[in-house]
Amino acid sequence: MSVSRESLKALRQSIAMIGRDGARHIDGSEMGRILLGHPEADRALGGGLMRAASHDVMPATPRDAAAATGFALGLVARLAEASAWVWIRQDMAGRESGEPYGPGLAAFGLDPSRLVLVSTPDAREALRAAEESLRCTALGAVLFEPWGDPKPLDLTATRRLSLAAEQSGVTLLTLRSGGHGPLGSSRTRWDIAAAPSVGEIGSGPGLPTFASHLVLNRQTGAGGPGGIWNMEWTHGERIFRPANSRHPFSPSGDRPVAAAAAAVLPFQRTG
Repeated sequence: MSVSRESLKALRQSIAMIGRDGARHIDGSEMGRILLGHPEADRALGGGLMRAASHDVMPATPRDAAAATGFALGLVARLAEASAWVWIRQDMAGRESGEPYGPGLAAFGLDPSRLVLVSTPDAREALRAAEESLRCTALGAVLFEPWGDPKPLDLTATRRLSLAAEQSGVTLLTLRSGGHGPLGSSRTRWDIAAAPSVGEIGSGPGLPTFASHLVLNRQTGAGGPGGIWNMEWTHGERIFRPANSRHPFSPSGDRPVAAAAAAVLPFQRTG
């Protein structure tokens, strides 16, 4: 749905329905961290990704936008588990990257029926929808996808979103499609690129694999450790683990072993 002054009421009603369902209600005892599944990354984060906080995901280069989206959706799957979640996108993000694809989301480990998808014409409306969504404690996560580096996405706006996440216990993931500048109030920032995926003998292409760079880490203090890791996403277990940790497919002759970075995309091109 497109969010405007008139349709914001519909968004509130949709979120209120989630709360009445009792899908997930956060209290202080449930706040903490969620393990990604990659031992080195979890250690650097001080025991996993912090809930009730704001985190940024950026593509390392423009051509890595699909990889960044896949990594962000993996984080959603870790955070939301069996809860509903909201994905707020500017229209331009859909035109450039494609729209969410139900069967692809399911194959990626996410239940499409738990997704509330919001499409907005500009960044200001997207910010309003994100702040409204973060007030709903029944949500598992809010994925916020503005486009580029819009002026409304300044330090004041991002700080408001971070405070809303802290107060409600709902984790905010900001996917910086087409963005360049870092945000000032997030606990972590990840730069993501596609990485080669290695399959097993007889199994075809391997799992979606990401070259992840933890650029900013404020979870363990002002200057927590960063790191660079290749992670693969296991849609069955719904965890990230060290890439190529299984027996690799043996190459034929001098042909390199490299498959596509993602076997199933959780979105599709339109138009």
